[in-house]
Amino acid sequence: MEAVRKIVETEAQAKRIIEDAKLRAQEILESASAESQRVRQTAISGADQDKARILKEAREKAEADARSSDEETNALLENYKNLFEKRKEVAVKKAVELILGG
Repeated sequence: MEAVRKIVETEAQAKRIIEDAKLRAQEILESASAESQRVRQTAISGADQDKARILKEAREKAEADARSSDEETNALLENYKNLFEKRKEVAVKKAVELILGG
């Protein structure tokens, strides 16, 4: 009878140990899953910040390049305008000379 009682107690104890192990394993899985989610969210957040920074830098560079291009274009236009005015003056003088001289 004592042996049967010991077997029953041992089986009950084994069941408790197994249940405790199952609960602990579930807790570990949940904790690991939560940690994984936190790490993932941190990585996504960092990537989003990097993306925003890169886009901002690219936009600022594009705007600076556009301003520089506008300045170069305006300088070229001013040079062409001055050249046109000088040639126009020369052409008018030659036309007057031809009319008056001819």
